[in-house]
Amino acid sequence: MDIRGYETGPIAAEAAFTSDFEIPGDLPVQKLVDMLEIERRSMDIRPGMRHKYTPLRFDSAAGTPQIGGRYLFDTWDNVLDYDDFTSNELEFEEGVKFWDRPFFLDVDRHIWRVTGAHDFTPLATTHHVNRFERWTYDGDAANAARLLEQSWPALRDHAGAAGAASVWLLHQPEEKQIGVLTVAARVAADTPGEAAARSLDALARTPSPGQLLPDALGAAQVFDRTSLILAMWLPESRVLGGAPSAYPAAPVHPLPTVPPQEPLGA
Repeated sequence: MDIRGYETGPIAAEAAFTSDFEIPGDLPVQKLVDMLEIERRSMDIRPGMRHKYTPLRFDSAAGTPQIGGRYLFDTWDNVLDYDDFTSNELEFEEGVKFWDRPFFLDVDRHIWRVTGAHDFTPLATTHHVNRFERWTYDGDAANAARLLEQSWPALRDHAGAAGAASVWLLHQPEEKQIGVLTVAARVAADTPGEAAARSLDALARTPSPGQLLPDALGAAQVFDRTSLILAMWLPESRVLGGAPSAYPAAPVHPLPTVPPQEPLGA
């Protein structure tokens, strides 16, 4: 796949956006993938989006599909623009704002300040599973921001030494929350299904970079979810004439069946 414009190393992003919600179990994954691909074309054109991961997993007890988004943006103003656009303007069904869709269940979303983000390996070939964790804390937000800045180099290096493909450290000062996203490569196995299962298990069992959060924060974990990356939105690649999206979970989950997006300038 021809993915352009994403280099390894530090990521120049000031802001992030995350969402997590459930969808009805009777929604076929093929329909979900096709919906993602078509709706992306109205969403990844918003200013400043670097890329998005769409995670998908199934609740181990009820089997309910759990999905969402992990986005990076260049500036705080642009993540606010995206939040406003999706909350107050965007409609795919007439009269229904995006986040009010009845098949989006228990939506939990946040906008974040990025303390640090780093790609250790190429996004185009090795980003297949992700783990998102959130913590709350009770202290002063300005002091927490300072402590997180001090912690970032060690947290980043810990993730890299553990084999991560990417790691983000996020801060939501108004909500007094901390987020860590860890991305990993696919683990080799004899079949795609076995590879997916091993990859999820390996990342879930890897010691979290969050163990390096300073004790002074008094952080309490409130969320921990490891998922396959069903889709990636790649606006920087699209602008450069490359692939606009990718589907790392294939063939465990299907590729889109909708007509491909015309290359920019075609």
